[in-house]
Amino acid sequence: MGSMGGSTAENIGTENGHASAADDGVSAAARADRNGKAVATASALPLEVGTRVMCRWRDGKYHPVKVIERRRTQTSEPGDYEYYVHYTEFNRRLDEWVKFEHLDLDSVEMDVDEKVEDKATSLKMTRHQKRKIDETHVEGHEELDAASLREHEEFTKVKNIATIELGRYEIETWYFSPFPPEYNDCVKLYFCEFCLNFMKRKEQLQRHMKKCDLKHPPGDEIYRNGTLSMFEVDGKKNKVYGQNLCYLAKLFLDHKTLYYDVDLFLFYILCECDDRGCHMVGYFSKEKHSEESYNLACILTLPPYQRKGYGKFLIAFSYELSKKEGKVGTPERPLSDLGMLSYRGYWTRVLLEILKKHKGNISIKELSDMTAIRAEDILNTLQNLDLIQYRKGQHAICADPKVLDRHLKAAGRGGLDVDVTKLIWTPYKEQG
Repeated sequence: MGSMGGSTAENIGTENGHASAADDGVSAAARADRNGKAVATASALPLEVGTRVMCRWRDGKYHPVKVIERRRTQTSEPGDYEYYVHYTEFNRRLDEWVKFEHLDLDSVEMDVDEKVEDKATSLKMTRHQKRKIDETHVEGHEELDAASLREHEEFTKVKNIATIELGRYEIETWYFSPFPPEYNDCVKLYFCEFCLNFMKRKEQLQRHMKKCDLKHPPGDEIYRNGTLSMFEVDGKKNKVYGQNLCYLAKLFLDHKTLYYDVDLFLFYILCECDDRGCHMVGYFSKEKHSEESYNLACILTLPPYQRKGYGKFLIAFSYELSKKEGKVGTPERPLSDLGMLSYRGYWTRVLLEILKKHKGNISIKELSDMTAIRAEDILNTLQNLDLIQYRKGQHAICADPKVLDRHLKAAGRGGLDVDVTKLIWTPYKEQG
């Protein structure tokens, strides 16, 4: 599964640069005290993994962080270390390497229960640690027990690729992705935006682009409406493309399982088209055969294209395919935090629009048949909106027009519409 919506960074400031004395509110005298303390505590440097400290972020303000990893810089002075930190108030996508100067040594405190030697390789935990993991359980990892969650976070704790270049965009990554070992020393990767091959150097990409004859994803175009296009890519027929797409997507999805065996999946690639070709905006994948009626396995809108309605379009598109198949569908669990928000918004808008127009009673089953949304998802959505009452052993939907309008307004705009008349598609089983 995947993740949609804008980066958490947008919620806590986006200015770049360093703070001035006025910015961080520290007087000259206090700064001298802080420097004195820094010198006094230099013997305790470098900071240990697990240390909690305040760190100056790109907004110029100090935020609490935990040191996840450290590495030497060019010299061997105590202060010449860089630290990979997690901003404890925010999502892991903001984790980054910071220089020693960004840390406030006055605020240093060691987490007694999480020393360096206590890593995921040791799965014995104190009750305090287990409670701590339970309290800060990462949304989207509900299927993992505490030990497995710690193993996952240990393995993926440090981003291995800082930025990528894709088409005309340079994009900061959010999470670790298990690229082949020969790419471990690359801070930046260069992707061909059409075949998704990735390279270490800009010159390699430039040479590749002169030879690559693709101008769109290597599949069948199944939808075209104006400048928007959707391609279906069979993972078995286009194995390398499917694997490259998974490597790319994992950079922006925290808990995605990387599919090395892409034969079992279909990938639906949304593109913006111009005279240079069809440029990938986002995608979703689905299993060719799902016993659980999953109509979507993983979904992503690339960061430069977020907040433009594309994620909602992809969700709507997955349900239109389910309607064509004559099935009800549901996304594969677990959903990410942003994914769940998007789905709840989609379900709310679709269901309330029907309830507003419908005269008389309507059942959950009828709503499911009309929308291809699984009955359980419909029931949960309406219960969350307090639109379900239990009368005489049956669920009854309360559809007061004013209440529906209020919920619709809170759900926000619906994004881009899918024009089903432009969808030319044959379900996979019929293709066979």
